[in-house]
Amino acid sequence: MKTSERIRDRFMPWAGLALGTVGYFLTHQLGSDSTFQDCRFSSPWIVLLATLLGLIVIGFGALGSWRIYAAREEAPARRLVAVVGLLACALYAIGVILPSIATLVIPQCWA
Repeated sequence: MKTSERIRDRFMPWAGLALGTVGYFLTHQLGSDSTFQDCRFSSPWIVLLATLLGLIVIGFGALGSWRIYAAREEAPARRLVAVVGLLACALYAIGVILPSIATLVIPQCWA
């Protein structure tokens, strides 16, 4: 087995936790900075783009964990980590979607 394949194989159960966290924080930083920190450049389109980008990254993480969870030949410990990653991705998706809705409802820079 090549080194890259071995690294990928070890990372896959953790993909939901790792990529979900990256997607959540990416969305949080882009969304909050564009909405509340610099009102001159604030736009709902920036928030929607950040939300979409974050959900795509979270989705890739969930897909990686799902592939491990769905494989019946995997060890129970790897499947457990994959389930935790999947559940974390669900929470991260909620944490991305709800503030995005609030950004669209609350007036720009609390005008």
